[in-house]
Amino acid sequence: MNVAYDIFAETNPAFCTFGLVGFCRKYEMASGKSPNLTLAYLALPLALSDDLRTSFDETAVTTGLLAWLNRYPDVRLDLGVRLDASKNIVSSALRFGLSARVLLLSADGTIGLGAQKLSTGPIADLPESPKRAIKRAERLGTWMGKAGSAATIFSAFGVMP
Repeated sequence: MNVAYDIFAETNPAFCTFGLVGFCRKYEMASGKSPNLTLAYLALPLALSDDLRTSFDETAVTTGLLAWLNRYPDVRLDLGVRLDASKNIVSSALRFGLSARVLLLSADGTIGLGAQKLSTGPIADLPESPKRAIKRAERLGTWMGKAGSAATIFSAFGVMP
């Protein structure tokens, strides 16, 4: 039997919502507060970028954001182009997550976990590449949660929100 792999499956709103939920959950665990909405537009594109896989594989959750960026400065190369190209993907994932009530947008501009809880069962059944993308989103959540404010994080990447 031949198995077809849908290369666009990893950009659908439902899948990307799993990444955002993992990002928010780990961010909240690391910092004790919800991440600024703008960080979703940085974290999700990086997590979905399989070309950055080696830089994540060669680090641990304890590495930290700044150490990762110092070891792999090429992460910043063409970052603006990557972020621009993924705006619609992130926006669709946010809308889906908000409408499904698994994400919550607060008046202060933060995005957190909503009233509905996502089952982690479907993630276990994913092929390795999408599973790694979810893990990268979670790692970025931990790193960014420990790194400080959204302004500090964007500054480390050399990007203006």
